[in-house]
Amino acid sequence: MSERTRDTISRVGSIALMIVILFIAAGVSAITAMRWAIQGKEVTVPTLSGKSEAEAAEILAANNLVLRVFGKRYSQVPAGRIVEQIPPAGSKLKSSRSVKVLVSAGSQIYAVPNLVGSSLRAAKLTLEQRNYLLGYTSMVRTASGELLTVQQQDPQPGTQGTEAPTVNVLVSSGRIEDSFVMPDVVGKRLEQIARSIRAEGFSLGKVTYRRTPGSDSGVVLTQQPQAGHRMLKSDSIVLEVSQ
Repeated sequence: MSERTRDTISRVGSIALMIVILFIAAGVSAITAMRWAIQGKEVTVPTLSGKSEAEAAEILAANNLVLRVFGKRYSQVPAGRIVEQIPPAGSKLKSSRSVKVLVSAGSQIYAVPNLVGSSLRAAKLTLEQRNYLLGYTSMVRTASGELLTVQQQDPQPGTQGTEAPTVNVLVSSGRIEDSFVMPDVVGKRLEQIARSIRAEGFSLGKVTYRRTPGSDSGVVLTQQPQAGHRMLKSDSIVLEVSQ
């Protein structure tokens, strides 16, 4: 093969390679432009009022939009139908964005039931039977009431005419324990101290005995917790007593 032929073949190969690169670049640019055009395209938000969730989702999908339900509200509109939408019909919105809707819970039939004293599960069932939903649940220690039972609610029992069909509740996570200051019992007789400790509802823990010259038998030598220490009724009191 002559030098001239080799040069010709090399030039043709270079040109072919450049054409391939240009085609690839053009394809990538076209795809990118198409994606940008689709994502950046604005559509008109359709009317959803009075539609069911399924109907609204279908209408929005046809317009390349997404349905998002953000709550319920009592209304004269039949239950399960849309009563409000954001943004409103006729607004402009970019493709693939969400349209938020509020769904009707129907007409309010029942007054808010009394949930105080009920377990969380029982409260939820009671609400569902009366066309209500369980809203926010807060757990807190309370001065009274059984563990894991409803102690307060909002709206209050008997309320009528509420806008939202939800009832928020406060549930007891246990009783608040009273605290006491540990008295000084060193030098006092065990039988006297033991009666007082039990009468006050405290628990007398381990009692150990130690021979101490010059001390009468049955007298408290050391104590835990120390005098002045803050303690709860669930705490145990440990004493060392002369033998």
